[in-house]
Amino acid sequence: MKQLAIAIVGVVLFAACTEGNVFSLEVGDCFQDPGAGVDEVADVKTIDCDEPHDLEVYASFDLDDGDFPGASAVDELAGTGCLLRFADYVGRDYATSSLDFGALFPTSESWGSGDRDVKCALFDFGGGTLTGSMKGSGA
Repeated sequence: MKQLAIAIVGVVLFAACTEGNVFSLEVGDCFQDPGAGVDEVADVKTIDCDEPHDLEVYASFDLDDGDFPGASAVDELAGTGCLLRFADYVGRDYATSSLDFGALFPTSESWGSGDRDVKCALFDFGGGTLTGSMKGSGA
């Protein structure tokens, strides 16, 4: 069983950029991991969810307007927001799921261009690939 407090800290989080297809990702879209050690992502390789894939978008939401609250605050807001939306999509609470999550979220640069968009993405907690949609899977 995962420890919730540790899981939020250990979540894979990617900062989104102002250009590229990450802004066109929608809930239910599947894509490949942009690569280890990548901090900023503009483009990802989307793939049909019936094919083996690394990640699946399960939620999308906007952060509140205002001054950029800082990278740590955006990181925390994205992680908390994604956690709150996890069970509704998967059909199982995060603590007992075999899935983990990460987020694409604004950088300080993209925030200045009006970016407030957070995309939450599922992945296999054990590091394997996913096949088929995880929506309602109870995984």
